[in-house]
Amino acid sequence: MIHLTNEQTRVPIPAAKVRRLATQILGKRHLSIAFVTNAAIRKINRRFLQHDFATDVISFPLDSDLVGELVISADYAVGEARSRRIPVEEELLRYVAHGILHLLGYDDHRPADKAKMWKRQERELAKVVRVARPPR
Repeated sequence: MIHLTNEQTRVPIPAAKVRRLATQILGKRHLSIAFVTNAAIRKINRRFLQHDFATDVISFPLDSDLVGELVISADYAVGEARSRRIPVEEELLRYVAHGILHLLGYDDHRPADKAKMWKRQERELAKVVRVARPPR
């Protein structure tokens, strides 16, 4: 089951596509996803990761029936989509895939690991939405 919470009003959330993307990556495992503002994700980032800035997605792995929880900034997606001239929906869905892959153990700190993660992320994303322009 994919549980969605929308705590922002700026961006319409493509709930069906979010669930489809999450399910195709996770199978029958459970996940919670919260869509929030930049202000909200900044507070979470500061509290749990000691980083005082907004970010795109934060992944929290859990040791229960839930694989984990994602917190995604819709505001951040708007800014990134605008700068890259792509649809906001595509950017939001990219954050969903990216966050889930972190929960599954993918890492993006080293170049080789990042390339592997981004390849899978973009492949999964392309199954759900037409990708306008892959990230740099």
